Amino acid sequence: MLVEVKKIVFTLFALVLVCQSADAQFFKKLFKKKAKTEAKAPVAADGIDDDAQLALADIASCSDNRNNRNAFLNIPLGIKADRFEKQLLQQGFVERKNEGAQTSKTYYYEGEVYGAKSLITLAVSEQTGRVYAVDVEDQTVYPSEQAVKQRFASLKKELVKVYGGGFIDNQGEAYTIQSRLGTVNMHYERNSLAACYTIGFALDDAKAYEMAYQEMEDKAYETAPRTITDGLAEACNHTDLVGLGVKLLQNKTVKGAQEILLSYDYSLGKTTNKALSASLTIGDYKVVASLTRRKQTITAITLTANDNLAAVCRDLETNGFTSANQKTWQQGKMSVTVSADKQGRVVLLLR
Repeated sequence: MLVEVKKIVFTLFALVLVCQSADAQFFKKLFKKKAKTEAKAPVAADGIDDDAQLALADIASCSDNRNNRNAFLNIPLGIKADRFEKQLLQQGFVERKNEGAQTSKTYYYEGEVYGAKSLITLAVSEQTGRVYAVDVEDQTVYPSEQAVKQRFASLKKELVKVYGGGFIDNQGEAYTIQSRLGTVNMHYERNSLAACYTIGFALDDAKAYEMAYQEMEDKAYETAPRTITDGLAEACNHTDLVGLGVKLLQNKTVKGAQEILLSYDYSLGKTTNKALSASLTIGDYKVVASLTRRKQTITAITLTANDNLAAVCRDLETNGFTSANQKTWQQGKMSVTVSADKQGRVVLLLR
C-alpha cells in the first residue's frame, strides 16, 4: 500500500514539473522579449514627459495622440519602469524576487488579473528604461481543453471590454487585438507530454515598441513595428486567413464549416443549395468568405479581404505550404491560389 501511495505521489509531482516546464516554454514563444527584463542604466534622454502620458484615451476625441498609450490595468505603457512598478504595487501586486545574486533590477510581479492569479513581467528598454510591453501568465494549470477554453472565453470578453474587438488567431488557440495604440495577444497551449494547458496574454504599446525595436540585436526574429503617424499605429490589415482556410479544408461539411466560421467570430450570411457565405469586419478591415457546396460537402473556399498580401504568403509558408511562384501553394492534398482582385483585395481560393 505504501509503495502504491509513493507511486501516486511521484506521478503527481512529475506531472506538476512537466506542466511548469511547458509553462516556461510556452511563454518564451508568446513573449520573446522576456529575456530583456533586466534594465540597464539609460544611456540617453528621450524627451518624453511621463506625467503627460495618457492611458487608452479615445483616439477620436484626443487632439494629440502622441502621448496616448496602450495600457495595462489603466497604467500607460511607455513610462519609466520604476514609475510603472510603483503604480502596480499601489494596486496590490507584489514584487517577485529572483533567487540568488542579481546584477541589475528585474521586473516580476504577482497578483490577480481578470480573476486569476498571475505572474506579470515587464519588458523594459535597455536604453531608455521605459516599459514597452507586458506579459501576463495565468498561474493556473488547466487539466483539460474544455477548462482552458472556458478561461479563454472569459478572458477574451474582459480584454475586448478594455481594448476593443479583435480576431481569432493561430487556428483558434489565440486571440489578437490590434488597436491603433498597440497589440494584445492572448494564447493557450497544450503541453506535449501531459494533458494540461496554460494560458496568458501579452500586450505592447506601438510607440514604445517602435523605439525599443531599434535597439534589438537580431531584428530578423522580432516582429517589425507598425508605422506610426500622428501618434497612431496603422490599423489592423491582417488576420488569420490561412489558419481559417486550413480548418475549413480539414472539415468540409456544411455544418462543420458553419461552426468553424462562428468560432472565428464571423457573421453567417445567406445559405443556398450551392453556396454559403460569412463575413468579419474590424474597423475598415473586412473579410468575405464564400464557400461552394455540393449537397452537404464544401468543394471550394474563397476568402476575400483588404489584407496584406506579403503577410498572407508568410502565413502560408509558416503553415507548411510551398510555392515556386508565390501564387500557387501546395501542402499535401491542400491547394491554395493567392491573387488580387480589381479593388486590390487579397483573394485566397482553397481546395
